Amino acid sequence: MSTFKRAVTPGEKVAISDVPQVQKVMDLKLEIDALKGEFPEVFMRLADLVDRYNTAVEDAEKIVRATGITCGPFVNFSSSVRYNAEKMYDELGEELFFKAGGKLAEIPVYSVDKEVLEASIQNGTVPEETLEHFRTLERKYKKPEKLATI
Repeated sequence: MSTFKRAVTPGEKVAISDVPQVQKVMDLKLEIDALKGEFPEVFMRLADLVDRYNTAVEDAEKIVRATGITCGPFVNFSSSVRYNAEKMYDELGEELFFKAGGKLAEIPVYSVDKEVLEASIQNGTVPEETLEHFRTLERKYKKPEKLATI
């Protein structure tokens, strides 16, 4: 999907015009801002209506969820009972907990000492070709918020 051609360094700041997809976002934002400037009263009214609508959706959802009903666009597809085993244990005590179907499971938790692993990669203990199976690069971005419409 990328049309970005030149070699870059991760984290490098690149001009907006160099990335067509980002340029498109900026052009559309300018178009929206121009329209807002041309019709401010319409956008203020729309913003108020959207806020009121979203609040009404939240309020209605609370009611239909609490009662388990289907009503209009709020559709109850299924209902299921869940039990919190830890709270059940606290409430019933160990003996009654196990007698009533409670179970204790030990779940292994794997973790990595990053410094030791990276040293092992450097010295060849961990083969480079295996990294693609368990190493990922995570990037965190700040991005423009999506616009909400009805």
